[in-house]
Amino acid sequence: MPINTANGPIEAHALGRTLMHEHLVIGMPGWESDSQAPAPDFRDMVAACVDRVEELKAAGFSTILDPCPNDLGRNADLIGEVATRTGFNVVFATGLYNEHHGGSPYWNMVFATDPDADKRLCDLFVDEIQNGVRGAGIKPGVIKIGTSNPPFSDYEKRVFKAAAMASIATGVPITTHTDIVLGDEQLAFLTALGVPASQIIIGHCCCSGDHDYHMRIVDGGAFIGFDRFGILYPRSDEQRIESLMRLRQDDALGSVIISHDTVCSWLGDMFPPAIMAKFNLTHHPLHFTRTIAPKLKTAGMSEAEIESMLIDNPRRYFGGAGG
Repeated sequence: MPINTANGPIEAHALGRTLMHEHLVIGMPGWESDSQAPAPDFRDMVAACVDRVEELKAAGFSTILDPCPNDLGRNADLIGEVATRTGFNVVFATGLYNEHHGGSPYWNMVFATDPDADKRLCDLFVDEIQNGVRGAGIKPGVIKIGTSNPPFSDYEKRVFKAAAMASIATGVPITTHTDIVLGDEQLAFLTALGVPASQIIIGHCCCSGDHDYHMRIVDGGAFIGFDRFGILYPRSDEQRIESLMRLRQDDALGSVIISHDTVCSWLGDMFPPAIMAKFNLTHHPLHFTRTIAPKLKTAGMSEAEIESMLIDNPRRYFGGAGG
């Protein structure tokens, strides 16, 4: 079974150098209510995304995974045009975000009124994967779901259940959002429903400094996301490097996914310019290769180990879907 990308299906060996958690466009629910924010211009957003992708291509990357779920401003028309104009592999998502920051008011109403809501949500994910996003026609290649702060809410468990059902039905893997914790609970919940651990990424694990937490997920067979390099809260990049080197000592680098969680174009105007300017000093999708990789080499990691995290680990993650 091939991997869905916005430019059509590919095999896992064709992914090449891959960043596994970057966004073209994000809009937090409610962005459209800010009538004082600059109105988003589709052509300007496409141009900004094309420029960013061309920069990645020039640096030797072939693929990004954009795990924006349906309720965070996902724009399949934009994704399709950027992929067509650049010839770049963009694997994008179907799914729903966590209860605290996602589209939960709508889906909580569905869950409260529709006795077949779990199947309805599963069928939505499956239909997009098999038939394409309505209007755009392009097909997601991953399912994105998430939790917020503990506890793992009943709403989130229903979304996870629908995602598990859709993943098993289609063979498409799952990637998650965490707010520092609950990754091991996410993994236990999904695998108990029958999702192979090897087709699960537990996201944002690098926001935790708990090595035992990392290793519980690795030992459970899943991938862990070191996918927020350049975001200096709640941990510094130096602390993330220390965590990576500890994982190396335990021969766990084969379970690490690398990325930054950058956003090329925001919908709305959530952040003051001064905050965005400071944020953008380090938050760039080439930050790992430009800044972090040399520091890892100084700490003793080899070029081959670094490249394997960028090439081999994404290929193995998608291998269940694409051979």
